[in-house]
Amino acid sequence: MARSSTAMKWVSIFALLALSHLPLTTFAEDGLVANGDFEATPSNGFPNEAIVEGPSEVPNWKSNGTVELVESGQKQGGMILIVPQGRHAVRLGNDAEISQEVTVEKGSIYSVTFCAARTCAQLESINVSVASTSQTIDLQTLYNVQGWNPYAVSFNAEEDTFRLVFKNPGMEDDPTCGPIIDNIAIKKLFTPKSPKENAVINGDFEEGPWMFTNTSLGVLLPTNLDEETSSLPGWIVESNRAVRYIDSDHYSVPQGRRAVELLSGKEGIISQMVETKPDKPYSLTFSLGHADDKCKEPLAVMAFAGDQAQNVHYTPNSNSTFQTANLNFTAKAERTRIAFYSIYYNTRSDDMSSLCGPVVDDVRVWFSNSHGLRGFSLFRLGLAILGLALVLV
Repeated sequence: MARSSTAMKWVSIFALLALSHLPLTTFAEDGLVANGDFEATPSNGFPNEAIVEGPSEVPNWKSNGTVELVESGQKQGGMILIVPQGRHAVRLGNDAEISQEVTVEKGSIYSVTFCAARTCAQLESINVSVASTSQTIDLQTLYNVQGWNPYAVSFNAEEDTFRLVFKNPGMEDDPTCGPIIDNIAIKKLFTPKSPKENAVINGDFEEGPWMFTNTSLGVLLPTNLDEETSSLPGWIVESNRAVRYIDSDHYSVPQGRRAVELLSGKEGIISQMVETKPDKPYSLTFSLGHADDKCKEPLAVMAFAGDQAQNVHYTPNSNSTFQTANLNFTAKAERTRIAFYSIYYNTRSDDMSSLCGPVVDDVRVWFSNSHGLRGFSLFRLGLAILGLALVLV
């Protein structure tokens, strides 16, 4: 009994020593950053219930310039301000910004999702920056009639903490104008390994930016030419317009839970450089679908693989919402570019203005003489031999 008690004491001591050497840093969890929805009550109350005069503070955020907490239904002149989600959001005046320090894992890739709307008819933009990385996004009303959109940008965490900054870079003639932002979330990204006999990274699009379950607009992925820090790991958006990242909760998705909807014709291109062996035959296959978002047909994509291109029209069987397509090519180098864009500029049939388009999913590039094909050929040969044996018997 005494030996057992002594052993337990030693186990406890070793456990305490082990715990004392664990890192105490708590990394940002996937989801909203602190007060990312701006619903936390300021110490002096929200503007409509402020205890003292003057602008309300924004809990968990540092402000610079004219930063205003706005409320759903609030009027500006004859216009009702748009609050993307919940009751409150933040409006940034000319050259104003808000920022927050976030603890992250150094060396990892993160994606920031946020919702934004503009308050005036003229072009408004929002600049998102992290350390030395920044991206300016033009807020456009081309993608839906609700007046706001979720966007995603990505970055590499060069340090253990970073300062996330949202800034209005404009100098509007009307000081009451300025972008509204809401629902700011973060997600640590992982680059999936290429499946066996498939050279495409993240070809099923299952790894991507944070998506809000209560938002049915998908997430817009603006131009990003850096495949190392993409919100859609493995892929880049090499066009002037955004593409839409969609989920199976609100859209029809060919495979799994995520896919990409191509918008704006040639102005919405996704691409990837895949590893290949020169002078070897390959096949590019993918699923083409309809997002079930009232997008007017015809729908079609232009698919590229190396020096080959093929347009594919959406013509599924009556009992299916998607179809598969195939493009054969011979690799000319150790890396081959594959790419997709929508052939048409499609809009929704219910409002005749919101951009939509074909859905691409389950993208694969495989060596045409793979073991799978050889196995299939042997299987067919075996069936033929078996059939011949039965005839002879």
